[in-house]
Amino acid sequence: MTTGQLAVQFYEGFDAGDVERALSPFSDDLEMTDPGMGTVHGLDAFRGYIDTLKRAVPDAKAVIEQTYETDDAVIVEGRFVGTFTGPLATADGDIEPTGAPVDLRFADVSRSNGEKLISYHTYYDQLGLLTQLGVMEG
Repeated sequence: MTTGQLAVQFYEGFDAGDVERALSPFSDDLEMTDPGMGTVHGLDAFRGYIDTLKRAVPDAKAVIEQTYETDDAVIVEGRFVGTFTGPLATADGDIEPTGAPVDLRFADVSRSNGEKLISYHTYYDQLGLLTQLGVMEG
């Protein structure tokens, strides 16, 4: 499977709310980077990240707009869309949902070892996300 096909498998599982399917293309020792949490390692940390997103925005989808692929890497540009209808877990406790719609641009960079995705780095406007969620003024 190509790196791009592995990435598509992730987004399809994420969109369907099937966490196991979303995680299946990733290596157990995945390196994951997010602007809000920094870099973490391991599939369990990534599972927690996906669970937190889907809990806060159960209808979350990744709208893929463009992909760029090399032998071992893929860059995906898109939009994270959904509605903030569930509690958002934070280090300071849950933030109650506001019912606000979210439509946030992102860019993801993933690398593979030829069989599994070994790194997933996502980039987005953190302030823009919090503003769209209605928990912060822009």
